[in-house]
Amino acid sequence: MNITDIKIAFRNILKNKIESSISILGLGIGLGCIFILGVLIIHEHSYDRFIPDHKNVYRVVEDTDPRTPYPLAPSIQDKIPGIHDFFRFYQTNQVQIKNSGNRVIEEDLFAFADNNFFSLLNTKFKYGKAAVSPTEIAISEDMAKKYFKTQNVLGASLNVKLKDNFLPLTICGVYENFPGNSTLHPEFVGNIELSEQVLGLSQRMFGEYGSTQNDYQNWDNNYFYSYLFLSPGTRPETVSSKIKDLMVSFDAEKYKETEYRLQPATDIYLDSNNLTGNIYSRTGNANELKYYIGIALVILFIAILNYIFLTKAKILSRLTEIGAKKALGASNNIIRKQVLLESNMISALSLMPAAIIIITGIPFINSTLQKTVGEEVFGMWQTWGMLVAVTLLTGTLSGIFIGTNISRTSAVVLLTGKMQRQQKSHKLNHSFLSFHFAIFIILVVSVFTFKKQINYGLTNFKSIDPNNVLVCELNSPELQKQAQVIQNELEQNPNVISTAGSSFIPPFNAFLPIKLRTEEETVRFDGLIMGKGMIPLLGMEIIDGEAFGEFKQDGRTNIIINESTALEYDIKAGDLLNGFTVRGIVKDFNAHSLHSLIQPMVILQQHPEKMRLLAVKTNGKNDKSIIETIDRLVSQISPESVSEVTYLTDQINQFYEREQNQAKLITAFSLLSISLAIMGLFGVVLITISKRTKEIGIRKVNGARVTEVVEMLNKDFLTWVIIAVVIAVPAAWYAMHRWLENFAYQTSLSWWLFAIAGVLALAIALLTVSFQSYKAATRNPVDSLRYE
Repeated sequence: MNITDIKIAFRNILKNKIESSISILGLGIGLGCIFILGVLIIHEHSYDRFIPDHKNVYRVVEDTDPRTPYPLAPSIQDKIPGIHDFFRFYQTNQVQIKNSGNRVIEEDLFAFADNNFFSLLNTKFKYGKAAVSPTEIAISEDMAKKYFKTQNVLGASLNVKLKDNFLPLTICGVYENFPGNSTLHPEFVGNIELSEQVLGLSQRMFGEYGSTQNDYQNWDNNYFYSYLFLSPGTRPETVSSKIKDLMVSFDAEKYKETEYRLQPATDIYLDSNNLTGNIYSRTGNANELKYYIGIALVILFIAILNYIFLTKAKILSRLTEIGAKKALGASNNIIRKQVLLESNMISALSLMPAAIIIITGIPFINSTLQKTVGEEVFGMWQTWGMLVAVTLLTGTLSGIFIGTNISRTSAVVLLTGKMQRQQKSHKLNHSFLSFHFAIFIILVVSVFTFKKQINYGLTNFKSIDPNNVLVCELNSPELQKQAQVIQNELEQNPNVISTAGSSFIPPFNAFLPIKLRTEEETVRFDGLIMGKGMIPLLGMEIIDGEAFGEFKQDGRTNIIINESTALEYDIKAGDLLNGFTVRGIVKDFNAHSLHSLIQPMVILQQHPEKMRLLAVKTNGKNDKSIIETIDRLVSQISPESVSEVTYLTDQINQFYEREQNQAKLITAFSLLSISLAIMGLFGVVLITISKRTKEIGIRKVNGARVTEVVEMLNKDFLTWVIIAVVIAVPAAWYAMHRWLENFAYQTSLSWWLFAIAGVLALAIALLTVSFQSYKAATRNPVDSLRYE
């Protein structure tokens, strides 16, 4: 290879500008997609590998819950050899913080940890150090900028509401932001002892039924993650068995059935979906990564095929040139090298559109899939290794495939300007075309099915009406005690239909287990805690008995049950259920998303001064004035509280956030897929027309009209697209049928979903082919007869 070969390669690329541009663009799309998904896969597997000696870092898991008692980690270090160090971690949300303008802001990433937390995770401080007392707080550099507009804020005070009142905490350190591939990523970290201010205080959540116990050091309270740093050579299985022995020695009966294991820190992100208490750390999905890998390989495969088709079309116009080279003594190896060089140059040039795909695609992936792919992934050798390897592999494989085919052809055949037509090759080209469009049809059907099911989930709740319901959080004792005052004033507004308080307002995403205990048995139900008036406000139907009336503290607990509970236990209103009086029976309703079946349910009545939420049913005509009234009342009653007013339907939208994001991602892949399909079709059309140029000229000389020629060329291609429809419809039906099994209540797979996808594929193919067919049909027949 020399400079002359490179010049010839550039000349050939520039000579066929349209084909070369399409080749570069198509290959760039394919490379860009596989780079994005490859970077995502590398990122997903890189979590917590920045921790020094990460192979010896483990998290304690108790049965299926990583939350453990406060004394566990130090007891393990004291009693079990081989533990180099440890830290404990707890995180809470909805913490209110005052900024410099005395405005209250809610933050979710507020954590508490031992003061060696940062050093063990290798997190550097820009200023100061970790909190060593309950009066101190360390904050991230982003939070320093957010609250103080600068980073050097040592000694400044941050007013934080952890309990009922704002507590001034002294900023003792500003640490660097945690990397995007860290499972733990708090923005505020207080001393572990400060957690006493928030742990165990469930009264605000459960009101009358909440616990006031706040002994965070009690062995019975599992709140904290316990991370262990094992000494080199220590086996985690040995430590796990010794933890079991340690706990049994404390309480043989309670802990003899409990299992303990050490989860590697590097497995936490992708291997925690089966854990019930993994609520403080980021998590991924290992199964989804398999789909990403599959998608990446399919897109790259399609892009390479498109490139091969287009290159074959260009090669057909250079047969005489290549034949002359062979006749003048060029060996098969030289021909292969020339084609290989051009192929790799095209692959290298395709990095320009690939870069655009990467720059725009990574933020899209982060936003749609809630990922945190950042700059740090481009500092990994795996990323650049993948970039170089995929680019070289793509160009080399394509070049070898095309070059080998050309180099084996004799010089005599090449000098005639044509190659032998092979029916097998013709069918192969068109079968790949069918594959292109089948993928597109499956993706389009998937998008329509996703959107149809999401819409079904948002609008088909059984026996409950969540529309035009405003929800206000009563996030202070003052607001809870004055809930009735707020209700009375709101009901003066002519646009307010009714108001009611509650601890939970359905439909909500979480499950609240309620256990009804007697001396003989304990029965667990799906539960709700609601106040007077909430059942009629939500349009729920009482089919026996009556809804809650005035709350009475007379030692008797009245409950309301749903139809499923009544049928399972053969109970009617007025009967006892495990010692509790059934006040009424409500018609079965969807208390959660449509992913889950309606379960036997028990509804408890909340104390009117201990409501966590206030619901306002409106007529939908002037909700703005109602929200303004709520804001005014909150500021009057509890000036230091944040007024949080949302629509209940917004809460329901969050049920299907994952599916909505999947629909966005598949839509993007559908657009890329059809772009690649069009490019592949363009290449096949060029090959076909180049082979039939003389035939078209003869037909025109014999009187064939342009429409007849266009129809002749289109018919063959549309047949293969119809084959793609036939292949794609059952595949799409099967895939979507399996996906809909994730929902207990699901929409139907309507015929029009498949019809629209098929018509779109046919229309796109028809437009693409007709454009090239028309150009060939309107060509001067004299030029066509001279073509060969």
